[in-house]
Amino acid sequence: MSTGTGSHERVRVIVIGASGRMGSRLCALAHEDAAYELAGAIESAGSGRAGQEAAPGCGVRIDELPVNTAELRGDVVIDFSSDAGACEAAALAQAIGASLLIGTTALSEQTRSKVREASKKIPALISPNTSLGVTALVRAVREMASLLGPGYRCSIIEAHHTAKKDAPSGTALRLAEAARGGGADLPSDQVLAMRGGDVIGEHTVRFAGAGEYVELTHRATSRDLFVRGALRTAAWLKGKPAGWYTMEDVLGIAAR
Repeated sequence: MSTGTGSHERVRVIVIGASGRMGSRLCALAHEDAAYELAGAIESAGSGRAGQEAAPGCGVRIDELPVNTAELRGDVVIDFSSDAGACEAAALAQAIGASLLIGTTALSEQTRSKVREASKKIPALISPNTSLGVTALVRAVREMASLLGPGYRCSIIEAHHTAKKDAPSGTALRLAEAARGGGADLPSDQVLAMRGGDVIGEHTVRFAGAGEYVELTHRATSRDLFVRGALRTAAWLKGKPAGWYTMEDVLGIAAR
């Protein structure tokens, strides 16, 4: 099933972190989906992947930073690499006039500031989770908090695989922000992170009141859901005016 938007013109994507867990799947699915064109695949200097094919049969070879921007043509630069890689992605997107999507987690404030500055010239979006289901969950959590009021105490439990570096995850923090934005009582010690095994990602938000509790849960069963969400977001970002965007914008739901 295509993740595109129905336009006959393909979305040209350039992937930063092309040999990583997410980047390699982005390259593969972008190549497989007729709505997209894999226009570039880039890795950090010294990765050892230079010249290798980004995905079987795609014909695109991995390049290493720094790259010759004069030879790159793309609509959207997508980064799933590192804090330093996100900075490189922002610079590249500005240099070639492309939109920018960053899915890398645990970004420094300095990097976020650089991307914010870039959004004055290009459309830019940072999301620690490109799942469309999580975006809908964020909205639902905010609404639930507003409806139930401060009499219901909120807590968040998230679980990820052992290699997950940030704890709590960016998604858990985003859910916490939504809950508090809706008026929920959510102490910082009630945002709990578990790390173990090969769990892709699981987030549960609980609102507990007198005699009852309500839980909202999102479970990722495949990393490809994040890739498909990223590709759909890339298609949405293509051709947008310069500015700062959110996943809520992609789904057409106003962030409050």
